[in-house]
Amino acid sequence: MNKTCVDAGREGCPCILAENGNCIVCKRLSGGNCNECDWQGVCIYSLFLQNGRKRVVGRKKEALPIKDIKTYSESFKVFVLDASKGLCQKASKPGSFVFAKRSGDSDWFGMPVSVLKSDPENKEIHLGIYNCGPKSRNLIENKEPMDLRGIYYSALSGLNILRKETDETLVYTKGIAIAPLRNIMDSGLINPEKCYFYIDINKISLDFVKDYFGNIPLNKVEFREFISDGFDKKRLAEGGCNVIALTSPFYADRIEEAAARPCVRPNRGNMCCGEGICGACTHTGQMGETVRTCKFVP
Repeated sequence: MNKTCVDAGREGCPCILAENGNCIVCKRLSGGNCNECDWQGVCIYSLFLQNGRKRVVGRKKEALPIKDIKTYSESFKVFVLDASKGLCQKASKPGSFVFAKRSGDSDWFGMPVSVLKSDPENKEIHLGIYNCGPKSRNLIENKEPMDLRGIYYSALSGLNILRKETDETLVYTKGIAIAPLRNIMDSGLINPEKCYFYIDINKISLDFVKDYFGNIPLNKVEFREFISDGFDKKRLAEGGCNVIALTSPFYADRIEEAAARPCVRPNRGNMCCGEGICGACTHTGQMGETVRTCKFVP
């Protein structure tokens, strides 16, 4: 049975993994043969042959001008970038993220950043940056065009388990990990009227939540500090609802444990290259195989 790849059939497929005999989906491009394949999309091997037995040039780095900078604190800002309509449309998908860096900096400084908001009509991409290290420090002090590489789509795991017919969705967010929520809501995957939101504004601000999530009904929101108030384990344990945990892995693990079922959460992998090459996001699967979480999201 073929594994799934978040980039299969998209722009940039077949990628460098296929070129090097490590394609996640295509058996022929990973040491097997076509008889083992049950992939139901466009034949990746055929695409590989049509491109002269080499990878397709995919995501390119481009410098985007900064239209606006919204300062919520010395450590937290939102950068509004001037982007093409096509790039904005790609960035509007749930789980979208980019690698961003200050123009002129080495590629080592490329930082994975979830798309906070994508506005194709106004040709804008909004990125929330919290100062937590050398990469983010360079970005948050930047006023020149920002180098972006993307769009990538593996920021979230579990999107496939969301059930639209459920009566309720519990949404837990903490800090800037709330960023992917806007795309989830705008895509129609969840209905805010059928959700209940627990929001910890630690490291962000109430003004930020009002600016980007002001359409959430007030009677559906509870602000709390997870470190002192917890996250309502009793309600989680009732079952029968979707659970979204846009938090650090520490809290996402505990929310998932209390719910006793998988939830939508940030990808566990540490994103570094986004192409399955560097190994930063990998772990060993049950069968001893290398799982590249930037490409394969359970």
